[in-house]
Amino acid sequence: MSNRRKTSDVPQSSLKRSIRYLRVSSKKQMDTDFEVDPEGNSIDTQRKVCSAKECDMGFVNVGEYVEPGNSAQTIDKRPVFREMIDRIVREHDVDYVIIYARSRAFRNYIDAGNTKLALAKLGVKLLSAKEDFGDGVMAEAMEAVTDVFNWLQVRMSGEDIKVKMANKVRNGGTASRAKLGYLNVRKRIEGREVRTIETDAERAPFVVMAFEAFATGKYTLESLRAMLGEAGLRMRATAKHPARPVGLATLGDMLRDRYYLGYVEYEGIEYQGRHEALVSPELFERVQKVLDSHSGAGVRKRTHNHYLKGALWCARCEHRFIVQRAKGNGGEYFYFFCRGRQEGLCDQPYVNVQRVEQAVLNHYATVSFSDEFKAAVRARLDETASGRPGEHSGGT
Repeated sequence: MSNRRKTSDVPQSSLKRSIRYLRVSSKKQMDTDFEVDPEGNSIDTQRKVCSAKECDMGFVNVGEYVEPGNSAQTIDKRPVFREMIDRIVREHDVDYVIIYARSRAFRNYIDAGNTKLALAKLGVKLLSAKEDFGDGVMAEAMEAVTDVFNWLQVRMSGEDIKVKMANKVRNGGTASRAKLGYLNVRKRIEGREVRTIETDAERAPFVVMAFEAFATGKYTLESLRAMLGEAGLRMRATAKHPARPVGLATLGDMLRDRYYLGYVEYEGIEYQGRHEALVSPELFERVQKVLDSHSGAGVRKRTHNHYLKGALWCARCEHRFIVQRAKGNGGEYFYFFCRGRQEGLCDQPYVNVQRVEQAVLNHYATVSFSDEFKAAVRARLDETASGRPGEHSGGT
């Protein structure tokens, strides 16, 4: 015998109204049907489970909000969620917001708490269709603990991904989307799917053409872009963008990118990659010199000051370390590299500035001075402060 209550059996004055908030992190999850994956997180699955919860509770549904393929970890970056909150504030016709599970709605325990307080001020309660916490203080505590564990799981997954990406790069793999001239491909090796990089037979020749043409010194970035467009170079079409000419910024970054020499970079450290190099070191260096000479070409060589600049030497070749700026991973960072490497005399990898700073701090933490040395320094400081130089200073 079913325990579900029929809406018609509930007095109209006591009917509670609800809206559903359904969310998936990727487009692929949108179309997975309930019959295919009844325990999954697809929109179809969430809708059926949330509807069953509303029926069990005797709620009348007055709306549904679907956030498709939005992986944002904070509610501020979810437009449909914000639209739902605005509707509640505007219409005042909702008693409950039904979600599939708290992990679907929140990746951040602070957002969860703030949303709960905001809804409570509007007289609205948030209910999870998959999690029955009950009522009372202990139920609220369990909700909070669940939100913290969901947040922790997201953070740990992120750290795990970082470790895997770092290991992939150290072994020569590419941890980002394929750059112009290359393709992301999937291969099955010994029954296991491997994601790797292959040369794009259609666009790789254009990359080589760009380097060779710019190395002549006869082109600016603008004229090079126009020449490549006339020759037929187009970026690969995506779901959001059709095939289009290469962007000026993309072209400038490409000509500076040592990836085309066969290297990969992660957190400011350079490793030998497994992908095929498209240009030679000699050609790459010629292009860098032309770029450096084109102050108005959109790429300028800048002087970067750092408190360790001029104080570090390479242990491999005894050349001085230079500080330089690079862009990648969604931002910019600084790194040190050996001038001997620049001259083709050293294989010292590029090193992130923060790693160098920490190494220097670690070194000085091991340095200690003898009592005799400290006494001599103290005596010299006293003499300098008093204006009475001693015998060792050469004064009369």
